[in-house]
Order: sequence, then structure tokens, then C-alpha cells
Amino acid sequence: MKIIKKEGGFIDKYTEIFILTAKMKVRDIVGELHTIYNPKLAEDWDNVGLLVGNENSEVNTVLLCLDITEEVVDRAVKENVDLIISHHPFIFSGLKRITSETVHGRKMLKIIENKIAVYSGHTNVDFGINGLNDYIFYKLDLNGKLEICNEFEYEDYNFIKHKNENVKGGSVRIKTLDHEMELADLIRVIKEKLGLEFVRYVGGNRKIRKIGLVTGSGSSFMHSVKEKIDVFLTGDLRYHEALDTLEEGGILIDIGHYESEYLFSELMELQVSQFFKGKIIKHFGEPVFKLG
Repeated sequence: MKIIKKEGGFIDKYTEIFILTAKMKVRDIVGELHTIYNPKLAEDWDNVGLLVGNENSEVNTVLLCLDITEEVVDRAVKENVDLIISHHPFIFSGLKRITSETVHGRKMLKIIENKIAVYSGHTNVDFGINGLNDYIFYKLDLNGKLEICNEFEYEDYNFIKHKNENVKGGSVRIKTLDHEMELADLIRVIKEKLGLEFVRYVGGNRKIRKIGLVTGSGSSFMHSVKEKIDVFLTGDLRYHEALDTLEEGGILIDIGHYESEYLFSELMELQVSQFFKGKIIKHFGEPVFKLG
């Protein structure tokens, strides 16, 4: 477990990794992203990195998004985007065919026809230092100490920059508040700071001091930290997970999958703008689920 220290804004100034140039190629951007969010930080089942495109293509315009929907592809074509950086992988499972008969096939064909490259950063961005888990806590603006749980650190070779780099990350973040707060007050802060209409939760209203967080669908990680926290925040909680936690006297807050990750575009703009001086487009799609 390690304390994360930040100075100034959310992202510390990098001292060596960024070399600003007027023109960048896909491989240059991939190399910088490799430094910030190493692909080996990702879960074994994940599919991250450059998934579509020519690494030697020049990049003038980048589009950032959570999901590569047809709306995103159409916007990328209209605005002459050279590289899409998405959170959820554009290619996840094995493809048996790429045709215009399926939604995914139509998107893939249009992207290839328009020579648009696609990079996806998923659980490596969630787990990395200054990643999405950290950014959500930054947006919540709760005073306290932020810690990495299930931490790992090692050396890895950046094949684009031709050098070894130190890789750090961890699957869960825990914020220990300077002062206790009521569960109802925490829920109010979450809704206000993340712009949410509602959250789902289980557990009674009591004092909260330690908050665990994994963005997206992170319930599989809560058991590794449940003895260290008062409440766990994530998305996509299942009924029996919630029921078991309720009967054990725990507290869960389901902020939603989309709702916990839609700020990926905002985070990546902060990161990419450190080294890329071309045009950056942030795309915020609508939540998949609607309230009836």
C-alpha cells in the first residue's frame, strides 16, 4: 500500500517523457501512452494498445471517447480525425467476419476506409498512477490520504522509445478522509461532483472514514479490501453481491458503469495535451440506460 502524492493540479509535470513536436505519428503517441499507462498494467483478459491503423501515419487530430459508437465513428470521419483513443476496447473478442451486416462490422469498415487509427486504454488506465480511479477521487474533492491497494511495480521495456521504464499501479484506491462523514452526505457529494441524478446503494446511514473505489465493473476487487474500508464505490453491482454485503453489515454505492468512466475523455485530454499539440476532440456520449 502506498500513498499517492500530487503537487499542484491533478497531473504532476513530467520531466523527461514528453518531447513536444509540431508533427507526431501514431507510434509517437502510442509510445507516450505506453509510458503513462503501460499496457502490462491491464488485466490478462483485456485488449489494450493500438488495435487498428498504421503506426507510421501522421496525426493532426485526436478524438477521445468512452465507447466507439457509430456516432463517434461518423464524427471522426466528419472532423478528419486521424486517431481515436477510447476507454473500452474496440476489439474485445475474436472476430470471425467484418461485414456491413453488423453494427461492429460497419464501424470497423468505416474506420479502415477512412484510415483512422484506434488506440484503446482500458484497465491499464484504470489501474495506472494518475489513472481513472485516481481521477474520480480527484473530482470528488474529498480531503484525505489516497492510497494504492493491490499494488505492483516493475520494469518494462518501451519498444517505441527503446528504453526500460518503471511501471507502477494498483487495482483499488482507498481514500482515508481527514474527518468522518455521514453516508447520506457522501452520496450527496458523489451526485453533485460527478453530475449524477441518482446512485444505488445498500447499507444504513452511518459514519464513513475509509472509501474504496474501482471504476467500471469493479465488484470482483471489493473482497480484497473489505476489511480496510467502510464503503466501496463501483458500477454494475449485481443483486446477490449487494444482498450479501447488506447482510454482512457493509455498504456499497453503485455509481453506474458509464457514470464512473465517462470522464475518461476529460482525463485523457489532460494527459495527451502534455505532449500532443494538435487538435483534441472530447466526445461525451449519452448513458446507455435511461430512467423510465
